[in-house]
Amino acid sequence: MKVKQVFNNNVLLANNGDQEVVLVGRGIGFQQRPGMTVEKDKVSQVFAPTDDKWFTLFHDLTQNISAEYLEISARIIQQAGEILHAKFNDYLLISLTDHLDFAVTRYKQGIQIHNEILWEIKNYYPNEYQAASAALEIVNQQIGIKLPEDEVGFIAMKLLESSVDHPQSGDTVKMTKLIGDIVQIVQYQLQIKLDPNTMSYRRFLVHLRFLAERILQKKINDSGSDDDFLFQHLVKKYPTSFECTKKVTAFISGQLQIKLSINEQIYLTIHVQRILDDINKKMNKRDCNY
Repeated sequence: MKVKQVFNNNVLLANNGDQEVVLVGRGIGFQQRPGMTVEKDKVSQVFAPTDDKWFTLFHDLTQNISAEYLEISARIIQQAGEILHAKFNDYLLISLTDHLDFAVTRYKQGIQIHNEILWEIKNYYPNEYQAASAALEIVNQQIGIKLPEDEVGFIAMKLLESSVDHPQSGDTVKMTKLIGDIVQIVQYQLQIKLDPNTMSYRRFLVHLRFLAERILQKKINDSGSDDDFLFQHLVKKYPTSFECTKKVTAFISGQLQIKLSINEQIYLTIHVQRILDDINKKMNKRDCNY
C-alpha cells in the first residue's frame, strides 16, 4: 500500500491497488509522504469501503474537520467493538467524526442539546450505554473538556444504528421511543415509578424490546392461534393489569394503526402483573418490619 495523504501522525489515506483505504495506527503517519510505502506493522485499523458515496462524504469531511476527530472516532469504534463484541458499518467513522466535531463546537459555544431519550437509552441498552460512556472519556481526555452525559446517549445511538449485528438497527430510534412511550403509559396508569433494579422490570423491558421489534417489522399477528380462554381468565383475575394493557393497546392502535393480538395482550398483562406483584411484596415486607 502507498501513502496518498497524511492527516496526522496516526491517520492516513492510502492506495491499496485501485482502492483507497483509511488507515489508523499509532505513529503510522509520522514522517510519511505521499507515494511512500505504508508501514504495515503500525496499522491497527483499516476502513476500506467500496462505496463511492462513502469516499465522497469522507473527502468532504476531511476538508472541514480536524483529523484529530477521525483518530478519536477510530479509537472509539475499536474500543466499542471490543466491549460489545460487535462490528459496525464503515459509515460510523464518518457519522461519529462529524457528530464529535459538532458536539465539541457546541460545547465551546455554550450550546447544550438535551437528549430527550437519555433515560430510555441508559436503561434499555445498558451495554451500548457503557461503551458510549467509555467513548466519552476518550473524547474528554483527548480534547481536554467535559461533555455532558447527554452525549453518552447520542454516542450510544450511533453505535446501535451502525451495528451490523443488530437486524433492526435502522429502527433503533423508533423502537426506543415506542418502548419509552409504553413505559410512561404503564407508570401513569398504575401511578408508580418503575424500579429499574427489579427482575420484573428487566423482564418487562426485554419483552417490550421484542414487542417493539415485532410491531416495527409488522409481525405482530404472527404468534399463532389466540388463547381466548386464558385471556378471559386474566381479565377477571388481574383487572388492574389488564386495564393498563388496554391503554397500551389503544395507544399502539392509535399511533401505529396496529392492533395487538389477544396473545400479545396476554403476555403484556402477565408482565405488568409481575411488576405489581413485586410492588405488593415490598409493601408487605415493609409492613411486617413495623
